[in-house]
Amino acid sequence: MNNLPSLLTNAQASSYRALKRSKFRKQAGLFLLEGTRLCEDAFHSDLEIVACITSKHFEKIPIPDDVQHFEATPVQIEQISDSKSPQGIICVARIPETPEKPDMENTEILLVLDRLSDPGNMGTIFRSALWFGIHDILLGPDCVDPYSPKVVRGSMGAIGKLNVYLSDDLSTSAREWKSAGGEVAALHMQGAPLPSFKREKPLFLIVGSEAHGVEPALLKLATSLSIEKPGAGESLNAAMATGIALFELSKQ
Repeated sequence: MNNLPSLLTNAQASSYRALKRSKFRKQAGLFLLEGTRLCEDAFHSDLEIVACITSKHFEKIPIPDDVQHFEATPVQIEQISDSKSPQGIICVARIPETPEKPDMENTEILLVLDRLSDPGNMGTIFRSALWFGIHDILLGPDCVDPYSPKVVRGSMGAIGKLNVYLSDDLSTSAREWKSAGGEVAALHMQGAPLPSFKREKPLFLIVGSEAHGVEPALLKLATSLSIEKPGAGESLNAAMATGIALFELSKQ
């Protein structure tokens, strides 16, 4: 049986509300997960749950006894929540520590995101990556914060099961990957057809921003790969293109 929750103070509510902003997430090393499904997944993941905040009489899922449990007023829930219709449960989790660089020996495909600015796309990419067995993601310096509420919500719990790395310079990271014996490829409209590419070494797979694609300097270091277009349309969004590419490459 769960311990009775403590009442959330206004000072605590204020500090948790601040976690909706990237600056304070980085300072505190914490981020928010919101909603019944995300929080339940978090309880069964490797994430360290620092606190669970629920509305009064919340009974949709049990709160583990080892998680610090707070009861909040409707106003406090609304202040902390990033959702238009809060479900009455919010978890505060510690941002996982990952090594500075991914381990090539244990990484068949490193998914690399270059200047990806749309949080919904990033969340969907995280979700797709996990579906296709990809656990390692490298983010360039101008990507949206992977622990922002919209990314976390879009990932549908995948954020708690991925290794998310940060790079100060993706061109340097790509060169280091090549020097260590891996290969580098990028999704690009004018690339070779995806099915023609045969992955033989650990792959550094770059997906560019929605507006600008892959940075030209980075593109020069990569084999360009394209997705066949049997129909019409200017382009695919980054999340859909990534899902198609991972489906194709995971079959190899």
